[in-house]
Amino acid sequence: MDPQRRRFLRLGGLAAIGALAGCAGAEPTNENTPSDTATSTPVETETATPEDSAGMQTTSEIDYDGWFEETDNFDGTTVDARNQDSVTVAVGADGNGGGAFAFDPPAIWIESGTTVTWEWTGNGGSHNVVANDDSFRSGDPTDSGTYDRAFETEGTVPYYCDPHQGLGMKGAVVVGQPDGGGEQAAQDYDWQAATFDSYWYSLYNMSTNIAMSGNGVPFPLNEQMEQLRDQRLPAMLENANVDRPPIANPNLSFAAFTEGDPHFTQQPVLEDDSGRPDASTLAWDPEQSSGVVSPSSLAWTHLKGVTWAKNFQAHFDILPGDIAPRFRAQLLSTLAQVGINAAILVGGSRENGALTHGDSFEFLSEYRPSEGRIEDETRRLHHHAAMLWFLSDMNSLAQNGWFGYENPRPLIPREAGADAVFDPPVGIQEIADGVASTTMDLFSPEDVASQESTRSVGLMLAAVGYYGPQAGSDEQLSAAVDYANGLAGVIEDNLDGNGMVQNGAENQAATQGIVAQGLLWASQMDGVDHTDTAEAVLGYLTDTLWDDDAGTFASGESDTTYTITARDAGDITGGLNAADAVLELPGTKETFARFFDETFNTGRLQRAQRPPSVGGRDNEPPLPPEAGGEFGQAAVYNAEIGYDTGSGEWSVTDDSFQTAGALYLANQDIWVGNWAGDFYQGRGIPGQSDEPPQ
Repeated sequence: MDPQRRRFLRLGGLAAIGALAGCAGAEPTNENTPSDTATSTPVETETATPEDSAGMQTTSEIDYDGWFEETDNFDGTTVDARNQDSVTVAVGADGNGGGAFAFDPPAIWIESGTTVTWEWTGNGGSHNVVANDDSFRSGDPTDSGTYDRAFETEGTVPYYCDPHQGLGMKGAVVVGQPDGGGEQAAQDYDWQAATFDSYWYSLYNMSTNIAMSGNGVPFPLNEQMEQLRDQRLPAMLENANVDRPPIANPNLSFAAFTEGDPHFTQQPVLEDDSGRPDASTLAWDPEQSSGVVSPSSLAWTHLKGVTWAKNFQAHFDILPGDIAPRFRAQLLSTLAQVGINAAILVGGSRENGALTHGDSFEFLSEYRPSEGRIEDETRRLHHHAAMLWFLSDMNSLAQNGWFGYENPRPLIPREAGADAVFDPPVGIQEIADGVASTTMDLFSPEDVASQESTRSVGLMLAAVGYYGPQAGSDEQLSAAVDYANGLAGVIEDNLDGNGMVQNGAENQAATQGIVAQGLLWASQMDGVDHTDTAEAVLGYLTDTLWDDDAGTFASGESDTTYTITARDAGDITGGLNAADAVLELPGTKETFARFFDETFNTGRLQRAQRPPSVGGRDNEPPLPPEAGGEFGQAAVYNAEIGYDTGSGEWSVTDDSFQTAGALYLANQDIWVGNWAGDFYQGRGIPGQSDEPPQ
């Protein structure tokens, strides 16, 4: 089942944010593209064909297999224009939700060689025309113009409007006499389908964690935060030009706990009388949460928030007002800044920061906020890598003047000494540079693999790659380049001739993936180039560890059972994304599609899904009410799954929600996700999403 069959349904709630934001391409033109790819075959039977108002005949006996399920201006009939050399379809006709969000006629039947002209009415905002199999695209959404296409290949070509597909703005062109014996051909689960689902699963995990679950330190926590909320919330609403938040009774968190149980404790209300999800009914059992915060759980959650703040701004012009994108961008940036303050700056001195030690930027490993107690004061490299990655992108948000950071007012200024809400007025640039310097001093490249593993070397390489474009001085950048080259040298010292990275994680595929991504991300800095090593590492991943029978990656060459955690899946996804986005390695798209479908869907790494990603295939995750437990489960990742090569069966081996792994994976998902780059500029490559759209 192809990805566009997954319905965008309603736009209320965090689980549907960005539903209309996946638009890219070029302006509509009058150029004809001489051929197309027919994607499926309708069911045709003999039927009477009465005349319609345009003088063309209609038939009601073509089966589109549910394509028009949400299209209210399609009444089951297809306009028969087989006797015409050209056909015109109106773009922005009346329909679908009381607006001008329809194609008219929505379904036409033509002979091979006929030209279809889509003509914009100027109503309903900006529209475009996109083939469901991506064989043609009119360009970016616009409110005027025409687009012509000649159809040669027999078959059925469903199409849609990018911004308004969720409202039912769909069409179809039936060309010639489709074959197939009356059976509609199923479309393979492909790259587009996988990146569509990765986009949605990423969103479910982020929105649930930061605004629904209550699995973290609540905002507001104290009287000072209440005052901040009471001052800031009205200003955010005013800047966003909306009357209320898009979620009722949100469980906002500025510091996520490390672990929780995503089973609902009462009947969930995903749409209340106001059309919004009621987050008070979506909270998890606090008794089952760890109650502990780690640098990784905080960093990966807010890195995801920063990513979405940028996504919203990139699509302010086409996102519907119902989802309040400007409000969300401000809210996510606010929570991230509150999280930084609590973790690093609280109490007027870093000595009292929850996760830092003394006046340095050395991060402790675990902190229990309810008791003000340090659970683990060990300095661990993977926590520092997570914080460096997050703070680098947060600095990008601040230094480049993104809307969400600037409005209503930055809580942490760009530079030290500027006006700030928090005390002391430490700038975000100083924090990012301080964390980078402390990390590079604290963990020498030679010690990284011995302290943790070569997997952590790969993670740190990726984090340093993100820091490079954000370094506050030439001296800082030079230190990052030297550090990255030192880390790459550690990888080369642990590299077998076949590309296998020694001394890594238990899951070898995960090691290969994050090491490859780290090498390629760091190689974006001048003075760093380890692309050849990355290509060798990826070769071992895709040639040796790929199990074609299972449709996933072996955790080791001789393993008969594969254990895959959410973090493992994030490492593999990151490697495949880098392989395609940077190296453009042949076959990567096909490999990712199978890996994602088997591991995330069939293997149930994703435990549930919301309606926007529903496609009706047998192996899809269930809806939350059917996902287990008395009231169902949130649409988030399981901590661990396993595959038995002997039986060919998957099983969930750890059904907890582990925040760091899940949100790390959610970040990797969005960089590869939503048709692989249409929605998030740059595919996660460092420095590619620093500048806000003009």
